[in-house]
Amino acid sequence: MASGASATKSGILARYACDYCKQKKFRCSKELPKCSACQPWPGPCNYSREKPAAKPERTIHPSSTLAGQETTDGIHQRLEKVENAVQALTDTVNRALEAMNQAAATPRDNVPSVDKVHTIDKTDQAPKLFVGNSNSFSFVKDTSASIGPSPQDSSLHQHAMNELQYLSTSLTTAVTDRQRSKSSFYIPSRAEGYQLIGRFLEHASLGDAFFITPSEELLIRIMFTPESISRRAWVVYVNYAILALLSNEETAKAEKFRHNMKLALNDSSIFLEPHDINLQTLILLAVHGEDYASPNLSWMLVGHACRQAEALGLHAPSSSDFKTYQRKLSLFWMLFAIDKSCSLAFGRPCFLPSSTYSHVPLPDLGYLTRYQAHSDSPATDGEIKTSMFGAHMFLAQMELSKMMGNIVDVLNRGYVDITGEQLRNKLGEWHTRTNKTLKDIMESERSFSSPNQVREMTIGISTTNFEYLHILMVLCKSEPSSANLRLEAAREAISLLPSMVSNWKSVYNGIIWHLLYFPFIPYFIIFENLICNHASLSATTAQNDINLLSMTVSYFSSMQGQLQILAPMCTRLEKIASVFLRLAQMHVARPDTLGVAPTCRQTVSGHGNQAGEVTSTIPIQQMQMELGEGAGVDLEHYLEWLPADVLPTDTGHLTEVQPETLGQGSYNSSFKESMRPESRGLKRPFDVMFDWFAWDVYYADNK
Repeated sequence: MASGASATKSGILARYACDYCKQKKFRCSKELPKCSACQPWPGPCNYSREKPAAKPERTIHPSSTLAGQETTDGIHQRLEKVENAVQALTDTVNRALEAMNQAAATPRDNVPSVDKVHTIDKTDQAPKLFVGNSNSFSFVKDTSASIGPSPQDSSLHQHAMNELQYLSTSLTTAVTDRQRSKSSFYIPSRAEGYQLIGRFLEHASLGDAFFITPSEELLIRIMFTPESISRRAWVVYVNYAILALLSNEETAKAEKFRHNMKLALNDSSIFLEPHDINLQTLILLAVHGEDYASPNLSWMLVGHACRQAEALGLHAPSSSDFKTYQRKLSLFWMLFAIDKSCSLAFGRPCFLPSSTYSHVPLPDLGYLTRYQAHSDSPATDGEIKTSMFGAHMFLAQMELSKMMGNIVDVLNRGYVDITGEQLRNKLGEWHTRTNKTLKDIMESERSFSSPNQVREMTIGISTTNFEYLHILMVLCKSEPSSANLRLEAAREAISLLPSMVSNWKSVYNGIIWHLLYFPFIPYFIIFENLICNHASLSATTAQNDINLLSMTVSYFSSMQGQLQILAPMCTRLEKIASVFLRLAQMHVARPDTLGVAPTCRQTVSGHGNQAGEVTSTIPIQQMQMELGEGAGVDLEHYLEWLPADVLPTDTGHLTEVQPETLGQGSYNSSFKESMRPESRGLKRPFDVMFDWFAWDVYYADNK
């Protein structure tokens, strides 16, 4: 190619192709003495058609050289003028943007425009997701088997069905907001931006044990020039943290930072590129994310995070400093625990198997002292002491997560080195030890802790106990002889709800969607017992169970004020709980007004006289007025649409459970009711449970 370039430059070319190129039908370069095709070979390059037409050498005169130089200089001058014009335009645009940003602080500031994209393709619907046979929510299948059909139809039934279908859809689909924004990032004013940066840094230490905090310089860029941040996970992380710090009165401002978070989350590299920042952002959204607090979306985020953690070798020993290594270990174990919780909830395999990662060391106890709540009281000199509550709570939860991995194996595969009874015994020992340790620490630290820290420790103890009871209820489902133990666990779990009311600003409250959906697990266990076995219950016990159902309704009402953007979801969940509360009240007070399933008729036969002990009577008309038109529930004809073909073959009465069988749990004495024991028969585990996921299948087939 070098010789060809030389020949071309000198103008010595043949007029026609050489003989070889003509024969092979190649494109000849016509260079002399050899074309480019013949140069690699030793033979001659023949131009037999005619002699080459050599172009005469062009004489270069000094005048033409000078003219060429002037032409080149003219081009450079014009390019320089264009560059100056572009720079001037850039400065003008920047000044215009600054003027617009100054106006952003005015009350007329609007949320960035968002264009909604609506699909007209009926096939573009959220697919039904796979849920394993053994899952946390499957036990509510008993509810559909506990109530008989209603003799008539009513338009109000459809609304009640929609409420339950909404809950089922929330648990079986994973759909994100399909809004597409055509606007740019929202940029706050300078004063507001720096104020928010200060609030962020003030609360960033809450996650210091697990997450990397951006530098002040990076924070300023994220706040005022987010489009310049190549690692968009930072924009998601900071904007969500700011969103969580805003009060309920700052709704308009919250929508703008929520818009920034969603806009940045469109960057696929957050999900596809393993990186520490991407990983911690995915975990934050899976645990506390507002729009991502639904169970299945949380599970999807956890899956991405687990794969990135494995690719990064987050658990592996490294040559990094002590603090960095401990932070990675802490983040890994947090992810490990979330993975086990999601697997148990949905009956799906774990992303991080316990058998593979059980050898990974736990974080250092001293390092975990960073995991603690903020003090809301200024401490005087000499009074600053380090709390050990968070460190011990974290290590206890990691120990529980290892057992959860074994429980998932037992429930899903049916075989493992440990039996279900052994797991239940280990679980009870863990709960007794952990509960005592955390309570002792809280009492010893109460003297130097602020009211907020004491409240956070109380939330932590309640959350830990609720998680233990949740796992116990799942384990007891596989053993019919433990039905009464499951009922007592459900009663205690509901009694813990008032002490668990919190939001994402709390440190020890766990995963947000656990707070929203897990209360329905003990709720429907109690509801089923009231419907099927109310005749064998004393009036006091029945009323106490009704009060527990009412407590669940109040819990969702309290959560509305805690979770800003999730308040509508809390309202829907409260309505679902309220409908079933009214149904239980009417059935206990007037059992003949509702159809009773055959299973329940067998269960309560011979005890009909005891039903009159419940003195509370609630007319249907009064209940309908209290529920209002918004609930849309006709309780008299409520159960016509319930599937009758999923009834279990046999149910039994509950026997008295001693409090110590629940890991030294404390209960109201009125909750203990002696009943005649009766076998529930032999069934597969979880077959006697109301399956949220069966609702959609049933109604889809009957529409």
